[in-house]
Amino acid sequence: MTQKKDKADDGANGRRRQPSTTTAALAGALIGALAGLTGSTLAYFEAKDTRREEAQARRSDIRRAAYVELAGAANKYVQQATQLLTVSLDPAKTEQERRRQFESGYAPANTDLARAVTTARLVAPPEGRKDLAAIAARSARVGELATDWYGKGPEGVDVAKADADFAEAVRAQLAALQTFMDRAADESL
Repeated sequence: MTQKKDKADDGANGRRRQPSTTTAALAGALIGALAGLTGSTLAYFEAKDTRREEAQARRSDIRRAAYVELAGAANKYVQQATQLLTVSLDPAKTEQERRRQFESGYAPANTDLARAVTTARLVAPPEGRKDLAAIAARSARVGELATDWYGKGPEGVDVAKADADFAEAVRAQLAALQTFMDRAADESL
């Protein structure tokens, strides 16, 4: 009888061990799954943050390139407008020389400036777009003053006044460009 009791005790203990082992295995699997899920979730968010940072860096690179192009185009435009005005107001220059200066210098510089302003407008924040509108308006004034005498020539022109008006328009355009560039520099590029 003692043998039966021992066997019965062994059977009960065996059954008790089996649920404990199963519970431990399930708990271990659950802990492993949670650890894997946590690791996967952390990896996902880290990758998401990395992609966001890379996208921000690309946007900043695009903005910088657009702003550098704008500054270069604005300076080239001012140079070409100045040369056109100089040629237009020089009594020794012919209509053909004025046309050549317009077509080979001023017109391409004007196109480049328009393209650069448009590109910068596409990537600039709202405050920058206001500054770009000011640059465009002041550039239009520079162009108007530079081309006024292109077709007419210098006859009957107050050259000193034309030069002073043009110089003031150029100063206003470059000041607008400087305002834009200062604001751009303050952005977190």
